[in-house]
Amino acid sequence: MRIAAVLFSTMVITAVSAHSAGAAQSRFTSIANKDCKFAPIGHEPGEEDDQLKTCSGLGNSQVLVNALGTRLRIGFRWPNGGHPKKVIWIVEAWSAGFVVDWRGNEGTKGFIPYAAIVRMKFAKDGGPEVGDQVLAVLRVTPRMACVMGAVDAAVNRNANELAHEIADAQPSFICGKDKPAVGGVSTSAAVEIVKGMVDQ
Repeated sequence: MRIAAVLFSTMVITAVSAHSAGAAQSRFTSIANKDCKFAPIGHEPGEEDDQLKTCSGLGNSQVLVNALGTRLRIGFRWPNGGHPKKVIWIVEAWSAGFVVDWRGNEGTKGFIPYAAIVRMKFAKDGGPEVGDQVLAVLRVTPRMACVMGAVDAAVNRNANELAHEIADAQPSFICGKDKPAVGGVSTSAAVEIVKGMVDQ
């Protein structure tokens, strides 16, 4: 009986360890100004506000933040890929948060991300203050990225959990085929993020 109990306990511990190793996890990178490289886009009068910010991402990616007057867009680039200068622009709003929450699994080759979550901010009534804030859930794999969901952080108290659920439920989300989802209570701001960017 004791031997059987020990064997059973060992099997349970092994199963739990194996499950934990493959469970979805978060890793974080910064897109704050101090952690990124700035490069002006234009040199003509009035273009000093249009700047490109390059930040380190995961999965051999770079996160690019482009301020264009009153709009800000976020995209991804893989400098070691076949098209090192190509940027895939994904979402835009008035502003954005400073942290990218990467969702993925820890494998034998390290952390492998399949999604990224970033807080997108909208101006309040068109003014200088922050209004709606939406967590944009982005599908990110080598040389591919798109919006896979959005969660309004103001009307959903468990916004982070909902964003994680969207990211983790569809790690095989196919850009251009699968339909993005709005998590929790839907709002016009969340729907706008889900639409993605029309102009690339």
